[in-house]
Amino acid sequence: MRSAPVAHRVAACAVLAVSWGLAAAALVARVRVEVPWANAQWYVVVDAADAVVYGLVAAVVLRRRLHPVGWLVALTAVGGGAAGLAGALALRYPVDAVPPAWTLLQSVAWVPGTLALMLVIPYLVTDGHRPRPLGRALALTGGGLVIAGTLVTRLTDPWPWPGAPETFSPFAIRDEGWARIVMPLNTWIMGAAVVLGLVAAAYAAHRRRRDPRARGLGWLAIGTALLTLTFVPLVLWPEDGGGPHLELFTPLTHLASQAFFPAAVLVAVLGQRLWGIDLAVSRTLVWSLLTGMLVSGYFLIVAALGLVLPGEGTLSRVVATAAPAALVQPLRGWLQRRVDRLVYGEGATPALSRVGRRLSAGADTPRETLAGMAESVAASFNLGAVRVLDAAGGAVVTVGAPGPRGELTDVPLVVGGEPAGALHVWPRPGERLDRRARAALAEVAPVVASAVHLAAVTEALRESRGRLAAARDDERRLLRRELHDQIGPALAGIGLGLAAVRNLPPEAADPLLVRLRAEVDARVEEVRVLARGLVPPVLAELGLLPALRELVMRYEADGLAVVVRADGDPPEPAPEVAGAVYAVVAEAARNVARHSGARTCVVELRRTADAGLVVTVEDDGRGIDDATVRPGVGTTSVRERAEGVGGTVAWGPGRDGRGTRLTLRVPDAGAAADVPGGQAGAVAPPRTGAHDGAVADVRAGAVDRGE
Repeated sequence: MRSAPVAHRVAACAVLAVSWGLAAAALVARVRVEVPWANAQWYVVVDAADAVVYGLVAAVVLRRRLHPVGWLVALTAVGGGAAGLAGALALRYPVDAVPPAWTLLQSVAWVPGTLALMLVIPYLVTDGHRPRPLGRALALTGGGLVIAGTLVTRLTDPWPWPGAPETFSPFAIRDEGWARIVMPLNTWIMGAAVVLGLVAAAYAAHRRRRDPRARGLGWLAIGTALLTLTFVPLVLWPEDGGGPHLELFTPLTHLASQAFFPAAVLVAVLGQRLWGIDLAVSRTLVWSLLTGMLVSGYFLIVAALGLVLPGEGTLSRVVATAAPAALVQPLRGWLQRRVDRLVYGEGATPALSRVGRRLSAGADTPRETLAGMAESVAASFNLGAVRVLDAAGGAVVTVGAPGPRGELTDVPLVVGGEPAGALHVWPRPGERLDRRARAALAEVAPVVASAVHLAAVTEALRESRGRLAAARDDERRLLRRELHDQIGPALAGIGLGLAAVRNLPPEAADPLLVRLRAEVDARVEEVRVLARGLVPPVLAELGLLPALRELVMRYEADGLAVVVRADGDPPEPAPEVAGAVYAVVAEAARNVARHSGARTCVVELRRTADAGLVVTVEDDGRGIDDATVRPGVGTTSVRERAEGVGGTVAWGPGRDGRGTRLTLRVPDAGAAADVPGGQAGAVAPPRTGAHDGAVADVRAGAVDRGE
């Protein structure tokens, strides 16, 4: 744990020593005074409690952060302790003989701190979200004027003058006109304090409703409202505070506000700086709230039953005792859940829910989805910045302003046992993530990992779609060139020959007709080859292995012996896999026949144990010359065919170092459904262009040589 700066430690120790010293002195002074207990003495208890509770809160805040709220809370603690000590010491004297200093201190010491709690602090506790500057300035100005007005009226009040020669305040204004208006003016100022306090409570509640992730603002609204209500009897009944029926309202309500205000200040001001004391804060808050609710419930039940049940109230006390005892466990669980949410923020389950809603929101792009999820993670855990990285380590989205690398928390993102990226998070400046937040982030990580993986797959599909579109256009251009440069000119030449026949005698025309017939037969065969490349009928009718054997029979007339081998009778692959394999083998065999100078070529199919398929095409020709090899349309077409079915393709030398060996691997080849007649249900393969590479100009075995 990092040690606090010296100034922080000195400020915290000084505030704690002074406030607790005053509280202890006030309690000792009250115990040593032998006077009967009166309800007015509750104010001594309230002031001492302010010194103890707010002194501890101020010390914790100032030790970890020199925030203005910490100093105002310290002012509340010291002022409360001084007022409590003055009130306890005043009990040693008769009412008409109390030293003026004690009366003045008891009347004034608590004012700046207590009023600042409800008029100033709600606008300074921002939880990272600052209010509008103009509204904040007006609110703080109004609160400052109320505090100043209260101090001025109390310090300048000439009471008991003119009925007595002396005044309690050395700053008293001995003027009859001022003496007549000072008390009504003080009442009006207290009324303004009540109005502004309720406005501050409503403002905190509005911010809590608008931003549910803002921890502590709801509790701050409750504490501010309770503290404000303590001044209502002083405004409505300025002479006696409401009489005996309401004389306990102000001190007890003030004590009740201490169950909400300190916790809200700690959580909202310190945030993740609660490390090390979060458990103590949580347990103390649950204990104080549970105790207060049980005691209040006991008195309320006794009072209510006393009105409806006759007798001395024995039954009422039994029922009042049994009812809170039965409610202890469920009430404690209910309080613990809300206190944990206050102290620790949202756990993994609410964060998962928020991230899941972002994932199902249907954003336009995967990047927008990831940005929304990063914002949800930052909001759920009150983080300063969140960055999502892909598997390559590149930043996909960043939310907030990342801090120093030393404050970085790296959460790995894993999908299927493989790394999919990382989630980098930074706490807010001066804070750090506790163990609970790290554990919750680890539970949220799989959902974020799935989104990162989905974004990567979507991007890969988009790029593959672009490559397929480019390959389709290239193949269409090749088909156009094949028709325009070879079949087209040949047909034009045949037309010219037929025109020439008309001008020749019969004995001279016969040889020309024979040549024209041979030319027509050759071009018809080329057209058939193109048609078979587009939709091979035998593949659709008989399946992959018969189609490959029919394919290689075309090269026997060219002196190339092509053999198709298979392990036994392998199951027919899925139609799309069969189409891709047929297209790859067709291009490889065509290049072997045209450019390799090989005499033999072996096509081998082998099924793997995991339902995959391995296809090799190996020849004994010239092999690959790396100096002249360049990627071309044929290579691209073969690769696209393999990637289209989730496979890979590689080229290399043959087994004995001669020739070329093409290896196609398909991890999951699937299986084709049976069709009537016992034939494999292979259908026409999906095409990426006008034809599936049947005329692609692939060089030297199965790769381009740049010719």
